[in-house]
Amino acid sequence: MKDTEIAALIEQYRFDGKWTVVPGESGMNNTTRMIKAGDDRYVLRVYNNHRDRNIVTLEHEVLFALYRQQPGFNVPVPVENRSGDTISVLQDGALAALYRYIPGERPTVERKAHIHSLGETAARVSKALRGMTISLKPIYDPYYLLEETYSSLIHHELPAIMQSSEQFIARADKAAAIVNQVKDLSGRLTAVKELPHQWIHGDLNFSNTVADGESIVGVLDFEFCTVDVRAMELVVAQIDFFKGEDSEIWERLRLFCKGYGRIDKLTPAEVEELPLLIKLRMLDVFLHFAVRYKEGLDDTSLVAGFIDQTYRICDWVDRNEEQLLALFRHELL
Repeated sequence: MKDTEIAALIEQYRFDGKWTVVPGESGMNNTTRMIKAGDDRYVLRVYNNHRDRNIVTLEHEVLFALYRQQPGFNVPVPVENRSGDTISVLQDGALAALYRYIPGERPTVERKAHIHSLGETAARVSKALRGMTISLKPIYDPYYLLEETYSSLIHHELPAIMQSSEQFIARADKAAAIVNQVKDLSGRLTAVKELPHQWIHGDLNFSNTVADGESIVGVLDFEFCTVDVRAMELVVAQIDFFKGEDSEIWERLRLFCKGYGRIDKLTPAEVEELPLLIKLRMLDVFLHFAVRYKEGLDDTSLVAGFIDQTYRICDWVDRNEEQLLALFRHELL
């Protein structure tokens, strides 16, 4: 975004003192800027992947409900603009919001304490959302409705997309295996639909959390908050662990599950479906970015990377399902 556009957006808010833009990271789906005004810091967020006011309204209702609950972790608190609204609109129609800054650093999979703390945080988020009453209806469908959500893509468009680039053609075997995983899921989701449901964050991972020292203290980006099977909260947060040597993967999974199990537990039925839910999450992510590629929002290399990642994780889960279940039963029941 142009600096003039950012400045015009910032001027929609009142600050104590002169404001300045502090350089910082920006997310994959949205543009973010750090704003400093006097002794206060804020995060300005421009939504790039949609212009649906209902999504942001729901996100803000969830954030305010969590803030009032004081659940043991911090969340971004939306700030009202000069019109008394927590949602601002750019000249081109894009939506934006300003949030109070949560001090800290980005946690990392390289630090064991952060992995354990992410498990604890995932459980705290799940318990906090379980106790919430939200007046609005969810925007996004549950993960298990994958075939309905991506019906046109799966049944009509995906073959042509996979032939549209040399990078995709070179991964034809992996793409075919992914499609087979989608077909295999269709007959196995009945049991998933019967699992306990509740509001979930929906995109909980290291990039959406804030750490202070060894502990995760903040949870960000509730944009994808929806009602789904509650075990998906734990599943989504584990995806970053499936890389590197097998010994590293197992150690990370144990640390995470031990942290989660210290705060909350799952039912036996939920635990038995966790390997399937891991694959469901990966297939959903791949199809999500295939749609973004079709719409011209992402480049070929990014989607090719998701083909590699989705194939690798689904294959790993299939090869290690019994050992995975043993770990989950031990730590989460």
